[in-house]
Amino acid sequence: MNDIWDEAERQNMADRVVVLIGSDFGRTPYYNANRGKDHWSITSFMLMGAGIPGNTVIGASDEGHNPLTVNPETLELDEAGVRITPAHIHQQIRKLAGVDESIIAQQFPLRVEDMPILG
Repeated sequence: MNDIWDEAERQNMADRVVVLIGSDFGRTPYYNANRGKDHWSITSFMLMGAGIPGNTVIGASDEGHNPLTVNPETLELDEAGVRITPAHIHQQIRKLAGVDESIIAQQFPLRVEDMPILG
């Protein structure tokens, strides 16, 4: 990661760079009949850069690797809350980039509740 930031600073654009690392799926917490692990609809994302609050963990999973829900306003764990999806992250990145209400964003609506994931 240092190389990314070093290059962004060298090009005087570190204040406009955001790095997102994630996956569209995780792996099941158990082995299947073939001793492999199947796709699991839970994953993690890491974001860093301009406009991203640091040292923050949002969401959690239980001992079975099942997602726990969060309050969409406070982002605290809440049994009556919302499950965070990749679409929630994508929506926040659109907002950060200032394209959340663009014509293209309107053509590809995410249809998720707005959550203050990035502050």
